Amino acid sequence: MSKRNGPNARAHAIEEDRPSRAAEVRKPERYSRAEYAKVLALQEEVARADADYQRLRNAYLDIAQHEPTHEVALAMIGADMDRAHARLQALIGLPRLPFTHEPSAVMRREAQRFADEKR
Repeated sequence: MSKRNGPNARAHAIEEDRPSRAAEVRKPERYSRAEYAKVLALQEEVARADADYQRLRNAYLDIAQHEPTHEVALAMIGADMDRAHARLQALIGLPRLPFTHEPSAVMRREAQRFADEKR
């Protein structure tokens, strides 16, 4: 006598009677405490790096707009801004490509264009 149709049929189900794993709704995987702490630390580090980059970018724009002849300040802040941008890219996993423009050069062109449009 087959056990497939009796009261214990579910207990003795064969593979073809079981629902497939793909049909099951999976619960999201959880991080361990250590992994979660690493994720939080990385998020904080990315936020700090982004804040540094934005602060330097705003300082560069301010000097480029108000004191465009102050080339030493522009060069120093531009170099810091380029380093902050590279750090931010490295943290979020973007590769450093050899043909990308330095952000300070792009900002210099934008500030110059903005100053020319004001005149």
